[in-house]
Amino acid sequence: MAKLVRQIGFLFILSGAVVLTLNVPRVSAQVPTASIQTGPRLDFPAGLATDNTTVWVANSRNNTVDAIDVTSRSISLIAGKLFQEGSNDGIGDSARFNGPDGVVYVGGNLYVLDTNNSDLRMINLGTRTVTTVAGTANISGTEDGHGNSAHFNLPTQIATDGQNLYICDTGNETIRSMSISDQTVKTIGGQPQQTGKQDGPATKSLFNEPRGIATDGKVVYISDTGNDEIRKIDLSSLDTTTIAGTGDDGMKDGPGKEAQFQNPGALCLSGTTLYVMDADNHAVRKIDTTTDVVSTLTQVNGHIGSGCTVTSDGKVLYYSDTTENAIQRTDTSNGNFVSLYPPGQ
Repeated sequence: MAKLVRQIGFLFILSGAVVLTLNVPRVSAQVPTASIQTGPRLDFPAGLATDNTTVWVANSRNNTVDAIDVTSRSISLIAGKLFQEGSNDGIGDSARFNGPDGVVYVGGNLYVLDTNNSDLRMINLGTRTVTTVAGTANISGTEDGHGNSAHFNLPTQIATDGQNLYICDTGNETIRSMSISDQTVKTIGGQPQQTGKQDGPATKSLFNEPRGIATDGKVVYISDTGNDEIRKIDLSSLDTTTIAGTGDDGMKDGPGKEAQFQNPGALCLSGTTLYVMDADNHAVRKIDTTTDVVSTLTQVNGHIGSGCTVTSDGKVLYYSDTTENAIQRTDTSNGNFVSLYPPGQ
């Protein structure tokens, strides 16, 4: 068995067991207002989502979900209470989270993976009401099913095609889906509690610490972080294939089978461009999904594997920088980046 494999955000996988570190489009939502630098600060920002006017962020070590107005660059708390962990549903700061991570925006709601609680929460942005839609707080497991009869194990990142949610159930080494309409959860890739690297049908495929996920509704793309590869699942057949990465640590552009990554994390998709937050290379990488050719958009300063989102026109990419505790704004035409929040950083 492997010893310490690698760090993924705020969880470690050690000898096959998951151990937590305590240091831990189109209708604009109604968001509480706040003046610049008067709202909550970021501490290990994780998953991101945007409707082009607001960037929502899972403020993971603060156990809150916050909103950043992209024009004023002001931040405001949406749900959770600063420094207080828990699992209860409620409105705004009466709700509690425990290490929230992946975030996705669907039709006026935010879906949030509450990682340390091993469940999926929903925030109605009009009322700021938080409800648990799948999984049960503090009960990890591998079961598929409806709502709280399904279980997760330290899920991290999440994506959507508008009809379904797709989840990296990192602690279970699986990829899960949930129908938004009926909250039915099923496993579409990987074998529960089995680490490996194997392509093939859903009953045979294996992953190693899957951490990033994106979809176009036909294919789900996954950062298979522990294997340093980018994989995809065809949603019509549920077959898994590897599109990029040799499986060895490195930084090499070129054809997918020759390219190398080092701890690839969050993914986001714009048309046929897949952005990869290549954390330990401190680089934003791109994959042309029509050819699987890998290139580098930009080199960055911080550790960037924990979250990203892209505007609907594909012109602006936002990513979480956990070194600076910041959200960075990147021009996808040239790779130039500035801090969205904190302003002026």
